[in-house]
Amino acid sequence: MTRYGIADIGSNTVVLLAYEAAGSTLRNLKYISTPAHLIDDVRDGVMSAEGIRKASEILKGYAAILDSMEIEYRFADVTEPCRIDNKDELVAALEKSGFKVYPLTGKQEAECDFRGAKISYPDVHEGIAFDVGGGSTELIRFEDDKAIEAMSFHLGCVRLAHLPLDTKECRKELLKARKEYPLLDVKADTIIGIGGTARAVGLLAEAVYGERFTVTTEQLIDLFERLYNGEETACDALKRVIEPTRAAILLFGMHMIMEICAVFEAKTILISDTGIREGFLLERIDELSAAD
Repeated sequence: MTRYGIADIGSNTVVLLAYEAAGSTLRNLKYISTPAHLIDDVRDGVMSAEGIRKASEILKGYAAILDSMEIEYRFADVTEPCRIDNKDELVAALEKSGFKVYPLTGKQEAECDFRGAKISYPDVHEGIAFDVGGGSTELIRFEDDKAIEAMSFHLGCVRLAHLPLDTKECRKELLKARKEYPLLDVKADTIIGIGGTARAVGLLAEAVYGERFTVTTEQLIDLFERLYNGEETACDALKRVIEPTRAAILLFGMHMIMEICAVFEAKTILISDTGIREGFLLERIDELSAAD
């Protein structure tokens, strides 16, 4: 089996994963997550020198770990932090670490999300999937195991944390997306939640209700209200199972997910254990195979 290293550079964290892969079968060898909050280093569409240095140093540290594991193939995806005016400067600095860097558009991010989620839910063939990230939210509609619409808008947990918790911006952006992308104007009784925010909701639901991978809309709303009101059981569960940097912004992400459920009239969320990282890796494996 061939081994690969993947760095996922997002708005809130930079994650390293090492995999063994045989075709589309992936086995995780290592997982490291480093809080970076790169979105806070972007002002007026430009990432500061400190933000670029911080991201580069994290990647250099990850490269040293992959050196010790003797992993040759190294790829990095950059999502929201690379949608900036000085993107070329950031990519050039990151590639000095030895990773081949891929800046992903919002649409590409959503497509990788979907491909990765299919690993967790191969038997779900049509519907809606979402990923509420730090700086953006992705929406995907899929039919016959293919993404037929994929889009992204610039509103995620970190950005929402700068707005009132009951902001109307979430609903506004979702309705705008459905207007601009008519294929998203559907109802979906069950939707797939991808990414760190959705997984955190799953972990919290498991701690409170005993179920991790299927969360009802009623449970989501109940969890949100209990956390918002400082209910002891829910707050203790949050501290116990969610890392502090994500716990600090989770309510804002939960608010976005509740709005997604309301707009699509969803009753159940399937929590995907896989997503952009696995989808991105499968894209790179395809690339390598085509080059042979």
